[in-house]
Amino acid sequence: MHSTTTTATCDDCYFRREGLCALPGNAICPTFRAATKKGLVPPRQAPLILRPPAQLTAAAT
Repeated sequence: MHSTTTTATCDDCYFRREGLCALPGNAICPTFRAATKKGLVPPRQAPLILRPPAQLTAAAT
C-alpha cells in the first residue's frame, strides 16, 4: 500500500498568497494557515474533554 501525502509549503499558506508573510524561505511556520477559497479559516479547536469531579479530601474539610 502506497501513501500519497503532500507536504504543505509556504506557497499553500493564506498569508503568503495574500502578500502578508514577511518570513524568508519556504518552510512551514507556526502561523501557517491553509489557503482556501473561503479565505482565512480559523484553526480547529481541540475538543473539550471534561475532567472527572474533584474528590473531597480530608485536608479540604
